[in-house]
Amino acid sequence: MSMISRMRSTLLTTTLYFVNLRASTSRTWMDCIDPESLKEDGMPRVYPKEDTDDVQYSGPMISRNEEISIHGTSASLFEEVDPFRFTDSPSVAPSLPPSDYPTVLPSISPSDFPSVSPTMSMEPTRPPTKQPTRSPTTSPTFSVPNEPRNPEEGYFNYVDKSDYGPHQWHKVVSDGDFWHTFDLKDSGSNQCDDNKDQSPIDVCVHPRGNCKETHEMRPKSGDYRMNGEFMMKQILPNKLRIVMAPRTGEEPDPPMVDFSSNGRGITDMTNIDIKIPSEHTVCGRRFDAEMQYFTYHPGRHKFVAVSFFLEASPTNLRNEHLQKMIDAFRREYNRDKKKCEEKMKMMSSAAHSFASGGTNRMLEDNSTLYEGFFQDDDWHEHATEESTINSISEEYTHSRSIHRELSMKWHPFHPDIQKTVHFWGYDGSFTEPPCTSDSVSWKIMDVPTPISEFQLLQFKQILFNHVDENCRRTSVHNSDGSVARPTQKSTKYYKCTRDNYVSDEERTICGDRGCNPPFGEGLNPYYPPLVDVTGPPTRSPSN
Repeated sequence: MSMISRMRSTLLTTTLYFVNLRASTSRTWMDCIDPESLKEDGMPRVYPKEDTDDVQYSGPMISRNEEISIHGTSASLFEEVDPFRFTDSPSVAPSLPPSDYPTVLPSISPSDFPSVSPTMSMEPTRPPTKQPTRSPTTSPTFSVPNEPRNPEEGYFNYVDKSDYGPHQWHKVVSDGDFWHTFDLKDSGSNQCDDNKDQSPIDVCVHPRGNCKETHEMRPKSGDYRMNGEFMMKQILPNKLRIVMAPRTGEEPDPPMVDFSSNGRGITDMTNIDIKIPSEHTVCGRRFDAEMQYFTYHPGRHKFVAVSFFLEASPTNLRNEHLQKMIDAFRREYNRDKKKCEEKMKMMSSAAHSFASGGTNRMLEDNSTLYEGFFQDDDWHEHATEESTINSISEEYTHSRSIHRELSMKWHPFHPDIQKTVHFWGYDGSFTEPPCTSDSVSWKIMDVPTPISEFQLLQFKQILFNHVDENCRRTSVHNSDGSVARPTQKSTKYYKCTRDNYVSDEERTICGDRGCNPPFGEGLNPYYPPLVDVTGPPTRSPSN
C-alpha cells in the first residue's frame, strides 16, 4: 500500500472514532475507557460514590469541587465539555501600549509639618505576651461592709482586728442559732476558745489514725427539688445555706447517706453550707470554696459532715449540675434586690412629700448605702465564660429552661460533684459560734469539685454583695474576701484510701481489691487524690 493510501486509511479510522465518540450516550469520559487501565497509573482522580467499589486507585486524590481547565475553559471534574467546541473570542481587548512619558506629579503637596508629634518614652516598651489572658488581670474586689453600731445578739465577723472577729468569738451569745435546734451532747456553752477538737484543721500526708470505714458512703438523692419548698435557700452573712425540710412521713424523702462507721445506717441530710474560701486546707493549700453537707445522727446526737473542695480554673468548663444551685441562689439575690429597689422608690416619693430635714437625711443615708451596693454590682464585666449579662440577669434566672432545670430532682452526690469515694476523717466542731466541740464527724473528700472561674465569681457576688429588703449589706467577710475560720490546732485524723475499700462498682466487677486500672464512681474516670497519703505504721502507702 502506498504512503498516500495508508494516510487516507488512518484519517478515515480517526474520523470514525470521533464520530462514534460524539454519538455516544455515556455521561462521562470514563465510560469510554477500560477502568482496569486506570488502577496503577498514579494520576489524581475522583470517582463517583457508586463507582468506588469497582475501581481502586492509588494516585493522589483531588476534591470533587476542584476546577480543572479543558480547552481553556474552567470546569469541575464531572462537568461535560464538548471536545470539538470552538473557544470564544477574548472578552477584553489587549491593553494599550505603555506611555512614553511618566505620569504627572501628585496633585496635593506634602504638608510642612507632621500631623501628629512623635511620642517619647523614658522606658523601652515591653514585648507582647505570647498568648492573651483569658481572665481579668486583677480580680474584682468586694468592699468590706461597716460594722453595725449596735449589732444584734449573736453577731460576729471575720475581720481580725475587730471586736467581733475570730479571736473574740468566745464572747458571742448564740443560743437561738440553727445548731441549737438539734439535740446535741453539749450545746449549752460557747466553746470557740477551747483548744480541743476544734475545726477546721489542715490535713496532709501523715494521718495518725486508721480508717473507720468498710465501704464507700452510699448516698440516695431523695425527692427534693432545687426550686421546691423543701429546699430553703438562705443568703446568710457568712455562708450560702440550703436547709432541707425534715422528714414528716414516708414521702417525700430528703437526701440521705449510709455511712459504714455510723453504727445506725442511713441518716438524713439537714443542710448544705458554702463557705468562701475553703475552711479546711490540704498541706497548707486553701481552695476557692468549700461545700459542706451536714447529716444528723439522732442516736449519737452528732452531725456527720461531708466536705467538698470547689476548685476554679481557666480550663474548667461550667459545672452544669452545680449551676442549678447557683441559679436558685441568684433568684433569692434578685428577689431581695427588687424589694430594696421598691423600698427606695417609696422613700424617694416620701421625701418629695415631706419637707422634714430628718426624712431627707434618712433618704440620703440609705441612698448612699444603696448606691454603694450597685457600684459593687458590676461583677458581670469580669465574666470569663459568658460574654453578656443575659446569662446572669433576672430574666435569665426566671427563664423557662432554668425553671425546668430547677424543677428536677437535685442529687447532692451527682458525678459532677463527687469525684472520689475516699476522704480524710476526724472528729471536730462547728466552724462558727458556738464552735461546739466533738459535735461533727468531718469527712473531707480527697478530690476537689471542678467549677469555672465565672461560677466562683457568681458565688462571691451572691454572698458578698447581697442586700436585704431594707437595703443593708449582710456579708461579714474581711478584706481578703473570706468567711473562713482560720485553721485550728491539728487533731488526730485518719485517711481512707484504696487500701481500705474500693467503690461498690469496682467491687462488683473485680472483687474487693478493685480493678486495674481503677475507675471512679458510676464507672467514671478515676481521679487520683490531691496528695499521696502514707497511713499509720501498720498500713501500706495508698495506691
